[in-house]
Amino acid sequence: MSTDQITINFGDEHDDALRDALRAVFIENQAILLDASWGMGGSQQLETLKVRLGEVLVTIESETYIGLTITGPTSTVEMLVEEARAKLNYSQHH
Repeated sequence: MSTDQITINFGDEHDDALRDALRAVFIENQAILLDASWGMGGSQQLETLKVRLGEVLVTIESETYIGLTITGPTSTVEMLVEEARAKLNYSQHH
């Protein structure tokens, strides 16, 4: 199994539909929340979630001016993004 790590900027940090789609994908894949933190520095907010999907760890960060990012093994992150985008496309057309 590849240990390559990738970070993908998945969208706007305030996009509730995107967050809901990603949350649904995590639930479907039986993700386990390991840690959640929230902080503020000046006008910037940073929310970080660390989850375990099977044997891999994935970090989701929501940061003002940066957006919603997902970091983890390349194949896992690409699968999460693909599944979440499919959910978004489905909900926008139904």
